Amino acid sequence: MLDSRPSQPMDFADLKPARRWSDFPRRLTQNSRWIYVAFFAIPGLLLLFLSYAYLQPNTVTPTGVASPDQTQSATATPTSSPELTSITLHQEGEAGASHLDHSTTPLVRPDGIRIVGVVFYGRRDRSSVLECYLRKNLASNGGWLDEVIWAANTQDQDDLAYGEEIAKTADEYTYMPINTGGFSGIYFKAFKEPDTIYVKMDDDIVFIDQSAIPRLVTTLLNSPRSLLVSSNVVNNPALGWVHYHMRAVHPYVPEVIPEPDELSTKENGFWKASELPTWNESDSKWQMPDLDKFYELFGVNDKPSVPKHRWIPTRNLTYLYQTPVAASEYDAFGNNLHHWPLAAQAHYSLLQNIEEKRLGRYFMVHGSDEEAVSTWDMRGSRISINFMAIRGIDILNNAMKLTGDDEHILTVELPKQLNRAVLVETTSVVAHFAFGPQKNLIKTDILERYHNYAAEKICPNSILEPETVLAPSKRSNLPITPNEKI
Repeated sequence: MLDSRPSQPMDFADLKPARRWSDFPRRLTQNSRWIYVAFFAIPGLLLLFLSYAYLQPNTVTPTGVASPDQTQSATATPTSSPELTSITLHQEGEAGASHLDHSTTPLVRPDGIRIVGVVFYGRRDRSSVLECYLRKNLASNGGWLDEVIWAANTQDQDDLAYGEEIAKTADEYTYMPINTGGFSGIYFKAFKEPDTIYVKMDDDIVFIDQSAIPRLVTTLLNSPRSLLVSSNVVNNPALGWVHYHMRAVHPYVPEVIPEPDELSTKENGFWKASELPTWNESDSKWQMPDLDKFYELFGVNDKPSVPKHRWIPTRNLTYLYQTPVAASEYDAFGNNLHHWPLAAQAHYSLLQNIEEKRLGRYFMVHGSDEEAVSTWDMRGSRISINFMAIRGIDILNNAMKLTGDDEHILTVELPKQLNRAVLVETTSVVAHFAFGPQKNLIKTDILERYHNYAAEKICPNSILEPETVLAPSKRSNLPITPNEKI
């Protein structure tokens, strides 16, 4: 039923609450503007602060990394020894180059650490060149070696006599005949001080860069986990392949019809690659022979019949892949060990790099400026120990194991057993003349070229020539003890 009651007028008083809410913005605008300001200003300031904090560089030392004042390094406490820089230069854009130029990094001798060189000595004909470099590296001459032990392991009387005589020429030299044990006897007799850094070297090291020993020792001291650190050795089988791929080796071929008057001798002083003629393709079409029959290039029937000769550059990089070094292998027992032509090409290339001041071609520097490293980790692969640094304590703790194949024990077995690294300091460049299978290197003039470089640049007119040292007035009558010839 419809409501018949008359309609009542609307009471606008009922709308007062709604009117009060709709009037709220006006009243807020008029009376409380500061609330608006606070509402927007506070979050804005907070956002600005957070943005500023986020954009600041991180100054927190990462976990597990010591801060600079906590890190112990080889340069922590300098002595009065002079800073050394390498004679070699890093060229812009060169293979192995980095924006961190290790070749000019100053090296300061560490305080309170004895550094002793140990020469596994047995051959006077090449040790005269090594002696020149070691003399320059003695502490008394501004170098890092406090002592050099000439550990004589040979049966040859003239070799023994030469070793004893040269040991008399410097207070830091010690002559130590090894009467028993061969190589193992040297480890037992010469490596006696646990806190000493020993630089072990073969007697046929024919080149040592000015900063090679400082860089080698510095890397060992700054790498507590490393068992040993090897220099970057030219004519080291495990590294020959690396040098080839680093573009440190250049295209050289043998002069198959030798020019005897053009060979390097101690008298003529020849050593520079720039003075060698360029191989002329029209004279003889080059074709790489089988490495086992390389002697056939000279028109002879066996390796011993190869004549004394030199190698000459093609000065054309396209020939590199047709030269012996193209057969390089990353293998301690590969072609770089067993075939002398690869070693000959490596040596002539080094002499060229020395002349051009481009030893940076051998450097493997990687990482940013702050974190750059110049080491090659062998990762369990074997490497020849022609020139290495090791702590005395690590020899003493493992001396009983160093029998037989010391190289395999030091670079393969012990690193695995002890969870230690074997590193190559690639900015420490030295040269090793020859291994047993490379006897034909003596048929080249390489040894004379290294001698002449040292006589001109390192020890001018002062190399201790065996024929001079062993003159009758100086010769010693030494007893001969049968030993293994190295």
